[in-house]
Amino acid sequence: MTSRSSDPLLPPTSAGAPLTASRQRGAVTWRSLLVGTIGVVLISVLTPYNNYVLGNTGLIGSYLPVGLVLYFLVFVLAINGPLNRWMPKHALGGGELSVALAMVLVGCSLPSGGFFRYLPGHLVAFFYHASTSPEYADLLRWMHLKDWLFPAFPMSDPAARGNDPIVQFFFTRVPVDGDGFAERWTAIPWGAWIQPAISWGIFAAALLGFVICLSTLFRRQWVENERLPFPLASIYLALVEPPAPRRFLNGLFSARAFWVTFAAVFFIHSLNALNAYDTEHWPLVPLSFDLRSLATEAPLRYLSITVLVQRISLTIVGVTYFVQSQIAFSIWMFFLLGQFAGAMMSSQGNTLTEPMQMDQIFGALIPFAATILWVARGHLLAVARQMFGRRRPDDPIGRYLPYSFAGWGLIACLATLVVWLVLAGASLVGAIVLVLMVATIYLVLAKIVAETGLLYVLIPVPLTRPWIYALSGMGTRTTMPSYFFASMFSGTLTRDLREASPVYVTHALRVTDSSVGTRGGGVGVVLALVLALVVGFFVAGASSLYVHYSYASSLDQQQQTPLDAWGTRDMPQILALDSAIAYQPQRGVPIESHSRLGHFTFGFGLTALLSFLRLRFAAWPLHPVGYLLGYTWSVQLIWFSVFLGWLAKAMVTRFGGSSLYQSARPVFLGLIFGEMSAAGFWLVITAMRAEMGLSFEAIRLLPY
Repeated sequence: MTSRSSDPLLPPTSAGAPLTASRQRGAVTWRSLLVGTIGVVLISVLTPYNNYVLGNTGLIGSYLPVGLVLYFLVFVLAINGPLNRWMPKHALGGGELSVALAMVLVGCSLPSGGFFRYLPGHLVAFFYHASTSPEYADLLRWMHLKDWLFPAFPMSDPAARGNDPIVQFFFTRVPVDGDGFAERWTAIPWGAWIQPAISWGIFAAALLGFVICLSTLFRRQWVENERLPFPLASIYLALVEPPAPRRFLNGLFSARAFWVTFAAVFFIHSLNALNAYDTEHWPLVPLSFDLRSLATEAPLRYLSITVLVQRISLTIVGVTYFVQSQIAFSIWMFFLLGQFAGAMMSSQGNTLTEPMQMDQIFGALIPFAATILWVARGHLLAVARQMFGRRRPDDPIGRYLPYSFAGWGLIACLATLVVWLVLAGASLVGAIVLVLMVATIYLVLAKIVAETGLLYVLIPVPLTRPWIYALSGMGTRTTMPSYFFASMFSGTLTRDLREASPVYVTHALRVTDSSVGTRGGGVGVVLALVLALVVGFFVAGASSLYVHYSYASSLDQQQQTPLDAWGTRDMPQILALDSAIAYQPQRGVPIESHSRLGHFTFGFGLTALLSFLRLRFAAWPLHPVGYLLGYTWSVQLIWFSVFLGWLAKAMVTRFGGSSLYQSARPVFLGLIFGEMSAAGFWLVITAMRAEMGLSFEAIRLLPY
């Protein structure tokens, strides 16, 4: 076992603490598995209801999930703290807490945007739209998609399926005699969904297996060779750091600065929430700005609204404090440069369109991924040697899985995904291109968050883009099912990457590093993560179906019909059906008013140059991740909060050095946990008022 004090992520308060019985206990125990499984079940059950029926701040929503933070805040302060103070033999140790947290973290991959927010809706929305549009119905008939992809229908025609209760009641509500849970539960057509649960369960198992193998293969490279900071992992560990023997609170929760900041943030958000209910008697504390009235002349009036209107996220400010200054600077600086460049173009009668930005991002993605592999080439060669039984004495050993097993497992999972797609109707080449695109985006995503700590990362490159290039450049056209799956997966897997599994798995392994021996021994942790994913798949899937079949509209003031209209009705139409219609042979080559190759080359060249300069010169101030993400909606939402966090860190280190930086950690953790606790408190109030039949305001405190 490694010493906890040797891990650079751990707060200095944990160093040198004597080992109690709870700390000497293994990390993977029945207690850690129980605490982790309960957390996975709670988040999987509550997320669809909270997010779509009540319209609250998302229980997951980012790579620092609100639900996870609230769960462990309650557990650490209300259960484990008292046990450590008065019954230390029964308190969970740091290893057990880290395993439980890792399980809940990977469980967040499934209930919302990572998987179940989009997939069930797509499986019925295609037929829902086919019932109202002959063009969509003809497209589905032409492609002959396999029946085992969808719920079991008594008829085969796509338009007729759209009128089946399985589809219609998904978007409205299953009629029931009573209004109780039992009546709603039994009225849901569970039997029709067994078929897609099996077929898509195989797909999910292969995809998540790939992610686990990828994460175990790159863990050593990123943690020990490149020493990536994993800022979010340091926040997780501060949350579950065990107290000293016979103490109630750990170092963070014993700090006065933490509680002062926590209370101030909680108070501000509570005032603003009360103001939403009663503007006459409760003041509003402004946490935003609107500069549109000042930007009336060219070129400023051409700036995006996200430059001129911003809401400050204290969580983002707090997280940015733990991000390397070079990276934080690059994020907000590249965003502003891109926005001002676009404004100058607009003032001259040109427009920086979304497809232009998309092609630049696609171009940037390639050298970014290539740089990851190039820097890791020595480690990957050592892995390859072990895969073929040629391990050298100085080659590293996998900490969580043997590298030979993880390497072949990764290949097997990718091959399974390809075979699955071919059986579903895609061509072999189409399936390989699609799987490689997803794998590339997942690799880049995991590396970005490990290095930057960004809570929101989007890489908006449609998986159909290679086929658009092939068609416009060489006249090469893939099959319609191949293109359709690429467009469908662009929505379900890669468009919304705020809750994707690669980040959760890599960070889950990172938070358990101090509990696992340096030479293997982490298989138990991997099995715990697999348990969390299996439980999460079935519980989150059932919860998603229950919510959609039980509620015709949301209960908040918007009363959205159907629930999550974008994810369940509009996205399948716009990103999958409309995209496939436009790609049909009779439509010719999709026309866009710019040079795809020119913008792709610009993105490729600039990112390659930035990557080279960063690797060649340690003092180079601009990180390529700033350009890669600069156009994305996620950065547009948070750029000013990133700027504030960068500025605060710069001021602290400039005037106080490393000692003040360490001393100020509790303040910025107080910003994070204070805002998340306020979000949790008000989502509980919202749920209580909804259950009592009272009107309520959906209080959303975090960007989404």
